[in-house]
Amino acid sequence: MDFDSGAAGQGDERWISPSLPEALAGLGSEARQVITEVIGLHQEFPAWAVWLPHEGRPWVAVRPASARVPGPDLPMIWTTAPTAAELAARMKSVDAQLAPP
Repeated sequence: MDFDSGAAGQGDERWISPSLPEALAGLGSEARQVITEVIGLHQEFPAWAVWLPHEGRPWVAVRPASARVPGPDLPMIWTTAPTAAELAARMKSVDAQLAPP
């Protein structure tokens, strides 16, 4: 089997790159809401990694405990919350504490 060495999506009909509305169209309203919330969190808090809640688990977010680039030796701050809004409030509080004076 031959494969094109070009970038994915260039001349390869197997590669599908739907727009966000198309990708969300097949999901239920609850799943669309959660994905919309996580996109909003990533936009507002770019220093944080956010995990989607799954099967009743809480929202989870993590960020380095300083402005340094993340690394294996750098302490991390973890926070959880039952809703995206509560997670955002906790993330905002942490960011305020870590902001330079």
